Amino acid sequence: MSEFDISECETITKEFSKGAVVWYDFIPDSSLLYLYSKHPDLIVEKFLKQNGVVTACEISELASVCSEKAIFDYIVGIDVIEECKAPLDLLKFCHKVLKTDGRLILGTENRYAIKYICGDRDPYTDHSFDGIENYRRLSYVDKNLLSGCCYSMAELRDLLAASGFVDNKFYSVMPSLQNAQLIYAEGYTPKEELAMRYFPLYNYPNSVFLEEQFLYTGLVKNGMFHKMANAYVVECSLDGNFDDTLHATISLDRGCDNALVTGIHNGGNGLYVEKRTVYEQGLQKLTQMQNNLEELKNSGIRVVDSCIKGNRFIMPYVDRPIAMNALKDLAKKDKDLFLNAMDAMYELILHSSEHTDEISDKDRNSANGRDLGPILLKGYIDMVPLNCFYDADEKDFKKRFIYYDQEFYWENCPAKAVMYRSITIIYDKTDEEFEHIVPQELLLERYGLAECQDIWMRMSARFTDTLRNQRTLLPYYENTRTDGRILYTNREKINYSTKEYQKLFVDIFEEAENKKIVLFGSGRFAEKFLFQFGDDYPIYAIVDNNCSKWGTSMGQIPIISPDELKEIPPKERHVIICIKGYNGVINQLRSMGITEYHIYDPGNDYPNKKRMAVAQKLNSVEYISKETEEKQGDKLYNIGYIAGVFDLFHIGHLNMFKRAKELCRYLIVGVVSDEGVRLNKQAEPFVPFEERIELVRSCRYVDEAVKLPLNFAGTRDMFKLYHFDVQFSGSDYEHDPGWLAEKEFLEKNGATMVFFPYTQSTSSTKLKLAIEKKIDKQSESN
Repeated sequence: MSEFDISECETITKEFSKGAVVWYDFIPDSSLLYLYSKHPDLIVEKFLKQNGVVTACEISELASVCSEKAIFDYIVGIDVIEECKAPLDLLKFCHKVLKTDGRLILGTENRYAIKYICGDRDPYTDHSFDGIENYRRLSYVDKNLLSGCCYSMAELRDLLAASGFVDNKFYSVMPSLQNAQLIYAEGYTPKEELAMRYFPLYNYPNSVFLEEQFLYTGLVKNGMFHKMANAYVVECSLDGNFDDTLHATISLDRGCDNALVTGIHNGGNGLYVEKRTVYEQGLQKLTQMQNNLEELKNSGIRVVDSCIKGNRFIMPYVDRPIAMNALKDLAKKDKDLFLNAMDAMYELILHSSEHTDEISDKDRNSANGRDLGPILLKGYIDMVPLNCFYDADEKDFKKRFIYYDQEFYWENCPAKAVMYRSITIIYDKTDEEFEHIVPQELLLERYGLAECQDIWMRMSARFTDTLRNQRTLLPYYENTRTDGRILYTNREKINYSTKEYQKLFVDIFEEAENKKIVLFGSGRFAEKFLFQFGDDYPIYAIVDNNCSKWGTSMGQIPIISPDELKEIPPKERHVIICIKGYNGVINQLRSMGITEYHIYDPGNDYPNKKRMAVAQKLNSVEYISKETEEKQGDKLYNIGYIAGVFDLFHIGHLNMFKRAKELCRYLIVGVVSDEGVRLNKQAEPFVPFEERIELVRSCRYVDEAVKLPLNFAGTRDMFKLYHFDVQFSGSDYEHDPGWLAEKEFLEKNGATMVFFPYTQSTSSTKLKLAIEKKIDKQSESN
C-alpha cells in the first residue's frame, strides 16, 4: 500500500493514541514529565506540550535525566508500568519528583480485561488467556524475555500504595489505551445500553469468539464493569484532590472538524456536561450545535439548555433516563402507551423543521416513483432516542422528550428517514422481551416505512459512515474489528471436540453423493449455501418450521414441513442445517429420531466443485496445449477475477479484459445482476443482465462469466468460491478505502489486487449521459 493510498486513513488514526489523555483537564502552563518505554509517542508528547513545558524521558534513563527534587506538576506515562522491569522503583522515583499538589497519570493495561475473556490475545505474549492466568504457563526464562506484562486493578493498587501513592482514582478505558473512546471514573457506570454505540477493537480480532458489546449490561448489573475494564487511566494524587470527570466520550475518529470530548463532570455546583473541541477547526461545530438546539426550541421542541464559553459547550446534567431505555420499559408496562410515545416522537420529527418539495436527484432516483413522505428543509438526523432524555412526569407525550447533542442536519431530508433511524436504534437486539411485545415490523407499518425501507437503510448507513469516517477508516478496522463470520466459527469450535467439529461442521458433504440433500432453514444461511453449492449438488428439498412457506420454493427447490423428513429413508437422507441458532433444530431432529445431520457454517472455507473444475481445466493437456499454441508463455497469476456491471459494453471494458488476460491464465468475470445495479447504483441498467453477461461471456479474453447474486457479490464471497490469485479493478478505486480494505483481505489470504487505468475517453457514465442528452433533445424537438 503506497503512502498516498493510506494518507487519509493515517491522518485520522495516528491521532488516536492521545485519546487516553486528551479528556483530562490539565492546568495550563504546567511542568510535565512525559515517560515512555523505548520509543516516545510523538502525538501524546505534542498534546502535552499544549499544556506546558514537557520533559520527555525513557524510563530506563530517569536517574540521569531528572533530579530528585519535586519539580513536576504532572507525570504522564502510557504502558510504562507494564514495560518496566522494576515498576516499584519507577513509582517511587515519580513520588519524589512530583510536587505536593501534582498528579501522576498512568495508562495501564488490565490483565482481567473483558476483551481477553472474549478471546483477544495478550499484547506481550501473543497468546490468549496468558494474562488472565497471570502468565503461570510461561517458564521463568520466558517471563524474563517478555517486553512487558499486564497487571490487575488490585495489583496496581498494591504497587501504588507501596510507592507512597495511597490516594488514587481509576478510570476505566474502552476499547483500548491506543484508541480510547469511552472513559468511566471508578464508581460511575454506563447509563445507556452500549451495544448500539460501542464498537470493540482488538489486538488480534481473528481469535475473538464473544461479542463484547453485548456483555456490558450484565457486567454493570453484577458490579464487574470496572474490575474487567479493558484498560485504566490511573490518577495518583498527593493531596487527595482529583479531576472532576465522571465520564468522557472521545470522538477522534470523526476527524479534525468534528472531533469532540464530551464529559460529565461533578463540579462545585453539582453535575454538568461539557463538550470541548479537540482541534481548533472544531469550534464551528459547537456554534452549529447551539444554533440547531435553538432552532428546535423555536419549533416547540424541548431541548436541554446550553451555552458556549470559549471552546467549551456547557449544559446541565439531566437526571432522566435515556429515551431508548425508557421506551422499552414503557412497552413492557403498557404497549398502547409505548405506541402513543412513538407517535409523539414522530410528530416532533415532523415539526422539527419547515417542509419542502425539494429533494436530491439521488434520493429521487432511489425512490423510483415511490412516495418518500414529508421532506424536511432541515432533517435533524440525530433526533433519535439515543440523544434524548425521557421525562415520564410530563403528561403531554411530546414534552416528555428532551433532546441534546443535535450536531447535524441534512438539507431536504425525508422525515421518515429520521424516524426509521430512531426505530432501528431502539431495536438493538439487547431486549428480547421488548422486541417480542412490539415487533419492529409493527412500527415500520405504522409509520409507512416498509415500502421504502431500502432507502431508509441506505440513508441511515450513509449518515453513520460519514459521521464516523467508516469508509475512510476501513483499512484500519480491517485489522482491529472482528469479522462476524470468523467470530461465529471460533465460537462453534470451542463447543465441540476436534473430531465432533470436523464431522458436524467441516465434512458436511461426506457421503452426500447419491443421497437426497435436504437443507433445514430457508433464511440467509440457506441462501448463502445455495450460492456456494447450488450448482455443485442437487438439493432435494428445504425444510422450514414456518408453515406459511410450505408448498412454496426457494429458487426452484421446494420448501417442505419437517414431518416430510421422516418419509425419506435414513440411508437416503443427508440433512444440512442452515440456521445460525441451530440448537433448537438439533433438539427437534433428535425428537424425530434423526441423529445424523451436519451444520453449515458460512465462515468455513469448504471445498467446492467450481474451484476444482477451474483447477482441472488449467492442468488439462488441452488447455496447456492451447496456451503453448497462442504463445502466451508464463504468466504472473493462475486465476484472475474482475467484477462489474459492464453496462453499455465499450472499449474500456475490452482493454481491461485484455490486460487482465495478459497477466493470468484463467479469467473469471462477475457480472452484477439488475437487482444489484438498482440497489447499489440507485439506477436502472440500460442493458438487461442476460444481454450484459452474454456480451462478457463472448469476449475472447474471458474464460468464465458468472452472475453476482444480490447479497453475495463482494470480493470476499467470490474469493471463497474461487480462491483466485488476483482481482483486477479500475484505477478510479485505487485510493478508495473500501477497496483498499478488500485488497488487504486478499493479501492476508495469499492473493492480491491490481488496479488498471480506465480508458479515459470512454466510460459507461459518459455514454449514458450522451444518450440521455440525445433523448432530451429529441423530446424537446417533438
